[in-house]
Amino acid sequence: MEIAQILMSLLHAWGLDPDLDRVCESKLGLLRPMVPVCFGVVSRHGHMAVQLPTWLGSWAEAAAAAPTDPALLSSDLPLELLRQEKLTRLFTSKLHWELSTTLTTNHLLSIVALANTLMSMSNASFVPEQEVARRMHRPTTRTSSWGGDEEREEQLAAQQAHIKQGWSLLATLHCVLLPDKVVAAGAKSFKRPQVEMLARRWQHQCLEVRDASQALLLAELGRLGPKGRKQLVDSWAQFLPLYTHTESINPHAAQKEPIEKPEVESEEEEEEIVRKPSSLAELKRKQTTAVVLLGVIGAEFGQDIASEGAAGSKRRKDGDSRKSSIVEGFTLSASNNLARLTALALTHLLLAPGSAKLPAHTPLRRAAVDLLGRGFAVWEPYLDVSHVLLGLLEMCSDADKLVPSMTYGLPLTPQADSCRTARHALTLIATSRPAAFITTMAREVARCAAAAAGAPPPPAALALQRGRAEVLRGIELLIDRMHAEVAELLVEVMDIILHCVDQSHLKSKGLNEVFPAICRYNQVSHCPATRRIAVGSHTGQLALYELRAGRCQSLAAHGGPVTACAFSPDGRYLVSYATADNRLSFWQTTAGQSSHHTHTQHQSF
Repeated sequence: MEIAQILMSLLHAWGLDPDLDRVCESKLGLLRPMVPVCFGVVSRHGHMAVQLPTWLGSWAEAAAAAPTDPALLSSDLPLELLRQEKLTRLFTSKLHWELSTTLTTNHLLSIVALANTLMSMSNASFVPEQEVARRMHRPTTRTSSWGGDEEREEQLAAQQAHIKQGWSLLATLHCVLLPDKVVAAGAKSFKRPQVEMLARRWQHQCLEVRDASQALLLAELGRLGPKGRKQLVDSWAQFLPLYTHTESINPHAAQKEPIEKPEVESEEEEEEIVRKPSSLAELKRKQTTAVVLLGVIGAEFGQDIASEGAAGSKRRKDGDSRKSSIVEGFTLSASNNLARLTALALTHLLLAPGSAKLPAHTPLRRAAVDLLGRGFAVWEPYLDVSHVLLGLLEMCSDADKLVPSMTYGLPLTPQADSCRTARHALTLIATSRPAAFITTMAREVARCAAAAAGAPPPPAALALQRGRAEVLRGIELLIDRMHAEVAELLVEVMDIILHCVDQSHLKSKGLNEVFPAICRYNQVSHCPATRRIAVGSHTGQLALYELRAGRCQSLAAHGGPVTACAFSPDGRYLVSYATADNRLSFWQTTAGQSSHHTHTQHQSF
């Protein structure tokens, strides 16, 4: 904690937000530096470039000429310390951010990652009294008979909320508000974070650095706006590799068509133009960066870009000759469609078998998995959804074995990290396109069921068998979050569930014990006595599953969506009802067939 206190005190941009500075000192326990801090960047070869602000006479003169904070004038500090304090504030609030894009990127990564780490801890404050209280604190139950204990718990909870809010404000300042604050402080040019450095850390092995990189990159892309993102895409599209089934990254597979160099309107925009690689290793590095960077832009801004592109084409039809600032590469109408090329690259990285060139568990492969999940709505028209879902299931099939390290915050092994990322991508895909997820899984289940007896199981069957726990987890999640959408596909959902659950459990237990989530629907009924399951569909059909025989028959029951169905206790009768035709249908079931009698109810229910 002492090391963290020193690091955070030196990294915080003092002087940009006086109110936050007071919170940092009083609530968080940071120490305000009295002299300018020297920052440096270490090169790959072990050399360090150090910025020494006190050596530059021009900066010292600027500090002497700068207005003095009234709080400093009222203090009893000697004149020399006042000058040092002014120089410190000038350097941390303005001059430091004018030095180097590399320095800015590393600085922001460090402080945002540390702030998020401290925010995730309990009462992580550097104030001595609060730190002692945190170490001595032992949680008590709410049923304690001592009123003082409850009051102390409430005080500690309120204190912890204030501390977390302080760390959150600190992270927000450096992640979101910093450029505007620095410009307001009088900086001539703010050296923005390098998007390529942040993209290369999109799936960093350290989770805290990973989260900081993603937050900073998304914030920077949002600040660039449509025009800046278009220029960025134009600069990096030439490095997007064309993946094949036999190569991981083909150095000669970049797009052959020349890409027009974007117009440069200022020095800041000129820095974003990507220079040509000087070696094969640098070319490969730029190709991997291009995959991630274009994947992030497509996943996070692709839908907005597509809608803006449609609006732009309408303007052109109406005779509006204004220059478009839309990233046309990610629209469906673009001839050289970047969305398709990026989707193919991401899919290849997911499905390619592990090799020396592309190991099974790498940050690049994890980034592809993550971006497939985030931007599934953008990539879906260009994907084989079945292959993508089965590939993700295969990747996270060992989740149960890896859960301890994933749950308790232990350092993740590469395999566990890939599993965690694939599970999250599956969740994103299922919740963004529930119908596509359910129908694709149901289609694969039907293929497995139709496979000839005695023949070797298809690859889909193996992937479904290994990943059935994840499929059931996804279905349960959809029932919780998207109850109405799942109701329209209940028959397909039941096909998936019966394929993935252990059938032996349904011999002795009810469906409400084996998979209780599906029993929340009135359109589902299970009869343990006869081992039948009835499901009312959105089309008015009744699906009757014979678990003993392993078959399903469909019955035409109603002219609209089935509202509810239920078996009699002995399983001999089945009743269904639909509000669309306001009719009850009674079905008498036998061992081999079902006969039905209908009764029309004339009064409304």
